[in-house]
Amino acid sequence: MDMFKRFFASSLSIVVTLTTLCLTPTVYTRSLFGMPAFMAEASAATNHSQGLPPLPYPNVNQYIISTHLGHSPVVKDPRMDTLPQLPYKHGTYIGVVIHEVGEDYRSLNEWVDRMYATYDRAFVHAFVDSKEIHLTAPSKYLVWGAGKQANPYFYQIEVVRAYTFDDFARSVNNQAWLAAYMLKQNNIEPTLADRQEGVGSIISHYAVHKYWGGTTHVDPIEYFARWGYDMDQFFELVKYHYQQML
Repeated sequence: MDMFKRFFASSLSIVVTLTTLCLTPTVYTRSLFGMPAFMAEASAATNHSQGLPPLPYPNVNQYIISTHLGHSPVVKDPRMDTLPQLPYKHGTYIGVVIHEVGEDYRSLNEWVDRMYATYDRAFVHAFVDSKEIHLTAPSKYLVWGAGKQANPYFYQIEVVRAYTFDDFARSVNNQAWLAAYMLKQNNIEPTLADRQEGVGSIISHYAVHKYWGGTTHVDPIEYFARWGYDMDQFFELVKYHYQQML
């Protein structure tokens, strides 16, 4: 009986050891993925799509400001005057809705072409990516991008998804700059509606859904989170650009 007990204990020890060895590479790999990873943007996108926690990134706003990133060229699409021309509720916009496109692996030009092909269902004022600010609809007319409750009140900007940290920083910098510029044109002070029950001049599509209704979309919250970003940080960037404008 003592011999059997010693054999059983020895066998159990071997099983536990083998199990530990089998698990160790996976645990070790995750520990590597979890390290600060300025140069591991592609891995982060993969991890996110597999349901793993997003990797830590440098502070986006600090990166933009410290590297003196300017905004990209502004391009006016020649097709914009072919869109419906409907007035705002009060004659002009009162703020800016912040969108993201909601799908991976489609370029800015592809999104713009798709918008014009399906404008009878939805269209926005502008798309931005890391290289371009593309104006798609006149600012003096409303667009159909945030639901019937909010459309009559807001200028609306979509950001195209990025796959490197630098491209993400440049694209949200373009979006924040354009948002600040449009507020400045109407002498509207930046205020964050996401933190004021939907009342403010900068509002995410998610906050439109939550406080205004008329839409089920919740962007750009999840996409921003991929890069350790959120609407509070985006709003600070809008304020930064607004304060730089004369």
